[in-house]
Amino acid sequence: MKILLVAINAKYIHSNPAVLSLKACAGRYASHVEIAEFTINQSGSYILQEIYKKRPDVLAFSCYIWNYRIIDSIIHDIHKILPGVDIWAGGPEVSYDPQEIIDKWQLRGVMTGPGEGVFRRLSASYVEKTSDELPRILDGNGVNRLTLNEIPFYYSDLKNYENRIIYYESSRGCPFSCSYCLSSIDKTMDFLPVDRVCRELDFFLEKNVPQVKFVDRTFNCKKDHALPILRHILEHDNGITNFHFEIAADLLDEDYFALLEKLRPGAVQLEIGVQSVNERTIYEIRRKMDFDRVAAAVERIAAFKNIHVHLDLIAGLPYEDIRSFQKSFDAVYALLPENLQLGFLKVLKGSDIEKKAAEYEIQYTAFPPYEVLSTKWLSYQDVCHLKQIEEVLEIYYNSGQFCNSLEYLSSYFDTPYEMYEYIAAWYEAHGLFGIKLSRVQKYEVLMECGGEQIEKNTASAPTDAYPMEAWREYITLDIYLRENMKNRPAFCPSQACWKDVIHDIVHEESQTHTLYPILSDRNYRDLTGMLHVEITEYLFGKPVALVFCYEERNPVTNNGKVKYLEMDRIRRQT
Repeated sequence: MKILLVAINAKYIHSNPAVLSLKACAGRYASHVEIAEFTINQSGSYILQEIYKKRPDVLAFSCYIWNYRIIDSIIHDIHKILPGVDIWAGGPEVSYDPQEIIDKWQLRGVMTGPGEGVFRRLSASYVEKTSDELPRILDGNGVNRLTLNEIPFYYSDLKNYENRIIYYESSRGCPFSCSYCLSSIDKTMDFLPVDRVCRELDFFLEKNVPQVKFVDRTFNCKKDHALPILRHILEHDNGITNFHFEIAADLLDEDYFALLEKLRPGAVQLEIGVQSVNERTIYEIRRKMDFDRVAAAVERIAAFKNIHVHLDLIAGLPYEDIRSFQKSFDAVYALLPENLQLGFLKVLKGSDIEKKAAEYEIQYTAFPPYEVLSTKWLSYQDVCHLKQIEEVLEIYYNSGQFCNSLEYLSSYFDTPYEMYEYIAAWYEAHGLFGIKLSRVQKYEVLMECGGEQIEKNTASAPTDAYPMEAWREYITLDIYLRENMKNRPAFCPSQACWKDVIHDIVHEESQTHTLYPILSDRNYRDLTGMLHVEITEYLFGKPVALVFCYEERNPVTNNGKVKYLEMDRIRRQT
């Protein structure tokens, strides 16, 4: 008897803890269970062939909004190539209309709710040859529901996860009732014992796992659970592993801040769902959030300079029109998180917002991910406009490669939103949406479109006597912060007149190693390839040397380090 659990992930780097958990809970029947993982980027034909090669007796698909369509495209062909094989499905995408999906996909059945307990029952039934007694819909709640502590640790073998994100669950459920979220439906909260969590995190630390992403909906909703875990991470840090948490920032207090401040840079990253700052919207979606407290918490964390902060906004929520969303965008952007995600409402099956879709006049896509097309307050044209804002935000802000350029350019606009609106309009006018640009091309586009805005508004230049020259140097600064470019872009200021000065700086560093002691074993020739020296004339109103090192990087931004050398005594060479 072979039961094949099939996971189709959004990306290769992702893993699927659901199927791992199901197999672990099969107990003495686990030897009959195999796992096959694919990605949505692989063709349906390939997935079909690989499933066929495994010759399963029973198939079970883990279904989500990101993989529903590809499963839908192959399920009927599976019946043709593997006739007689029982097919089951589980996961949030099939749990709220199980009979409909059974009929549509000709399934033996659907597992709804938490799957571990019912999968144990299913495995036992097939191995013991009593599967005919199984109902078509297996409900994971009630007597079939396992507590988190009853689920075995399922990462004992990391052989297949060396270059992938490890997902970890220390709590299940959410205490909040946000109407767009499926977590609001099940009010049950379940927590793993803290001592068990710490033991299992030690396993990841010992294996030097690059990233462990907690899937807890609100990690810090219970202080006596979250704080000891963070303290354990602080006290057992291996200098490598990063832990990702979704938190409610307005629940943070002095105990949290005191601990967070001590963490190694890069040890932790925090994702915080703001969604909107419109109070009417927040009330309507039943979200509990004090934005002033959130903003204060984010600013305080930012001052620590050791934690990557990711903030979320959702476009398409009730009572949020385009102007209201602009205000939300500007308020959240002002917090300068490392990542600002502009997401779009997903009208999930079974969610409370789905039940009010007609009242809100929400139109959304017919197929997953059921993304908003328009609402009573937001037209489809508005959504298209925000999609363009989202794309340029991803390219220029969330890449982290243009931070100085964007900060300078923003001084020529009244609001951050207007700046991204301007960049998006430039992309649209020049037919750049849908084209994959190289990194240098992205700088060239920003150089040109930003330069046009600066030239039109030189009278409002912040403090610079030579704004275009300063703009060119900011762009160059950002280019070299990320990497030592082999081919210097043509728009970067010429350094020919500073050739001897640059030589002297590198030579002196090869003798003294005062700037970067980490390179103390390197000679002049080595340093010419490992350091980059850029002489700026306009950023500071006088010549300053920027000495970049890529052996040391900021673990929060991934930028190389840069040291500034004032050069009052040197003169341009002619």
